Amino acid sequence: MDTLSISASSLITFFSFLIVGSVIVYLILRFDKLQRRKMNILLTGAKDVQPLFMQKAAIQKLTSLKAANEADDKEMRQKIAKQLDELVTDYDKGRVTLPDYCKRLNRLLAQVA
Repeated sequence: MDTLSISASSLITFFSFLIVGSVIVYLILRFDKLQRRKMNILLTGAKDVQPLFMQKAAIQKLTSLKAANEADDKEMRQKIAKQLDELVTDYDKGRVTLPDYCKRLNRLLAQVA
């Protein structure tokens, strides 16, 4: 009868793969922990940064408003210019958030158009 025989070389091979595999898993987990720590530091540093695309959109809207403010109606032009100056001043002083600033610029653009 053939019984299951395990030779010494197969045991050595099994344990060597087990040790090497454990070391690889340990290194992967350590690298992952290091990367998560770096990512958390990066995210906490970027928490107060304004969204870049929203900021660029606000700049484009502001440019469009200034260009569109060359209307023939002097009274309307002065009204829009006054509102625009107040809005820009409020945003620069931090009284208006970026999303609210964009919404108000959209309303001014709708008035001009």
